[in-house]
Amino acid sequence: MSTRNQRGFTLIELMISMTVMLLILAGLAEMTLESSRINRAQQMTAQTQANARNCMTMVVQRLRSAGWDPLNVNVPIVTWDAVPGDGISEIEVFADLDGDGATNGTEEQVLIQHTNGRIQWRLSNDVSAPFTILSSNISNDADGNGTVEDMFTQISSPPLADRVLVQITAQSPVPDPMTGEFIRYTVRSEVALRKTL
Repeated sequence: MSTRNQRGFTLIELMISMTVMLLILAGLAEMTLESSRINRAQQMTAQTQANARNCMTMVVQRLRSAGWDPLNVNVPIVTWDAVPGDGISEIEVFADLDGDGATNGTEEQVLIQHTNGRIQWRLSNDVSAPFTILSSNISNDADGNGTVEDMFTQISSPPLADRVLVQITAQSPVPDPMTGEFIRYTVRSEVALRKTL
C-alpha cells in the first residue's frame, strides 16, 4: 500500500469544506429567523383581530339591552356623546334589568368610552365609580392617518328605530416585524336600539 493513499485532506480541501458548511449554516439560520418573523407577524395579526372582536361583542351586547323597560315606564335608551370631537367617544346605555321601574341598579346604567387608546366602561350611575378597562391598543384610526374616528355614530331612519354604528379599530402594540408598520383591524356593527318594549 502506498503512503500517498493514506494522506487525508489537504489544508485547502479542509478550508473549502468548512466554508461550504458555514454557508449552509448561515442559510439555515436566515431561514429560521425569517420563519420566526412570519410567525410573530401572524400571531400579532390574530391577537389584534381577537382584541377588536372581543370588544365589539361586549359593547354590542350592552347596546342590545338599551331601553329594556319591562314595566313600560319610559326608561331612557341611551345618552349620546355630549361633547363630540373632544377625544373621548362615549355613549351611556340604560336598561331596567331588575324590573323595578328605574335604572339605578348595578349594571343598569353603563357609560362606555373610547379614550386614550383604550375602551373602558363604568357599570354604575355613580360618577365616582372607577372605570373598567375592556381593552387597550384600540386606536380607532382605521386608515392609519392619525385621525381618530368616532366609536359611536347615530343613524336615524324614521319610522324605524334609531340605530347606532359601532366602529372599533384595534392596533398591534408594536410594529409588524415584517413591514415595520402597526397592524390594524377594524370591525363595524350596526345595532338597532329599541324604542319601546
